[in-house]
Amino acid sequence: MKIQSKFQSSLIALLHRAPILLFAVALMLAAFLGGVYVAVKKVFPYDLLRDAHRSGRTLFALYETKGKSRRHIGVVDISPDSLAARRFEFIGTAELADPILVSGGLDYFAEYCPNASGCLAVEYDGRGDMRHAYPYHPEKLETAPLLSDFSHEQFGSRPSLVLVGISTYPNGDLLAVFHAVHSFPFAFGVARINRDGQVIWLRRDYSHHVPYMTDGGIALVPSLRIGEGPVKANLSNNGISPYTAAFPFRKAREFLTDFVHIIDGNGQLLKAISVLDAILESPYVPALRFANIEDPTHLNFVHQLRDDAGGAAGIAPGDLVVSLRNLDAFGILDGESYRLKKLVRGSFFAQHNVMHLEGAKFLMFDNWGRDGVYGPSRLLMVDLADGEETTIFPNDTTPEHLRYLFSEISGGISISPDRSRVIVTYHAEGIAVEVRLADGAVLAVFTSLHDISHLDSSANKKAIMKMKTRYVQYIDRHGVSR
Repeated sequence: MKIQSKFQSSLIALLHRAPILLFAVALMLAAFLGGVYVAVKKVFPYDLLRDAHRSGRTLFALYETKGKSRRHIGVVDISPDSLAARRFEFIGTAELADPILVSGGLDYFAEYCPNASGCLAVEYDGRGDMRHAYPYHPEKLETAPLLSDFSHEQFGSRPSLVLVGISTYPNGDLLAVFHAVHSFPFAFGVARINRDGQVIWLRRDYSHHVPYMTDGGIALVPSLRIGEGPVKANLSNNGISPYTAAFPFRKAREFLTDFVHIIDGNGQLLKAISVLDAILESPYVPALRFANIEDPTHLNFVHQLRDDAGGAAGIAPGDLVVSLRNLDAFGILDGESYRLKKLVRGSFFAQHNVMHLEGAKFLMFDNWGRDGVYGPSRLLMVDLADGEETTIFPNDTTPEHLRYLFSEISGGISISPDRSRVIVTYHAEGIAVEVRLADGAVLAVFTSLHDISHLDSSANKKAIMKMKTRYVQYIDRHGVSR
């Protein structure tokens, strides 16, 4: 008598189960073919499904942006009529500290701007009710008065534009900064756009990131030039020399060098300040030793210190604060000479929107830093007087679903006019959280949900997109950003 091998035993068992497996496969195939037949021939129960859909009883597919595409992540019971209300969740307060301005772009907030390509930005009051929407007309950027043109031959004649930063003028006009997708460089320019969506002027000058508006209506805008080099510290020669190794980026030896553009309300350039030169001419030049050779500093925000700045050596009202992502640092430029007075580093990495709070205290969106407990992305306070760092948000009281938000390469903060609250924007998550500065308590949450059913090829397919949101900021009662 021969003993069966394990393989023979398994094969015999499988053959015994074959009829059941074949029957299950046949049922699934029949169900699939039946569904196709119902949809194509529109026979029973097609009418029931269609009527249920039209009556709003069906769930909406929920998508989120992921890189260059969108990814289905589930279903939600949201109709277009109730979508606006679902964007806001009030937890520890009855309303926001002040009205807010939310950045948009192509196909954002389509219900508010039906005759445009979405809304460029939307104003909400403290209760979360829309009070004004800026229609987005990308084609108007092509015919706008062009005040500056830094066009590079690799720029492309019709680059795909993405809104990355907004601010407002005293009369409510927008100052909007755009990136050029899949172009070199990534920066495009800045435009003044009125409340009706008309482009007053455009500067195609490689502006990038969020602009800052002073009380006098003068804008501080991150910008850049295409340099040759790149430069790198050569400490052995007690100076700076070009980096002579092969440059594996675009054209040989090209790199991006950041500038602060000071622009008046008419779009005229009043001053261009080289951030790289300020570092090269300072005691902090060794910071460039291990810098990214393609994009040494990556300036992502600049603003001016107010009258209450002080409490630490080297800072004074009128100085400029520059957030330098690729150096994991922020700098203080003298308000008159624009020399680099101080370069500040800590446990923060790839930070955005470093902003002065009071005295010697600064707040920032810290993308990659963490204190061992909270993070990965956090609202961090740094005190230059004693070097102390404090994680404001998240903390032990933060709801679980908000405790691990992460924005890898973007994000920002906005401080309320009374300095008591902060909006923390997680760009990649499509979420902005209003927190109380005193204890980091969550007060309100904005989720960037948008109806994109008009983009689908099937008229019967409804979808809600959880889109990335670049920036949510406070504005005063008259619509001026703060």
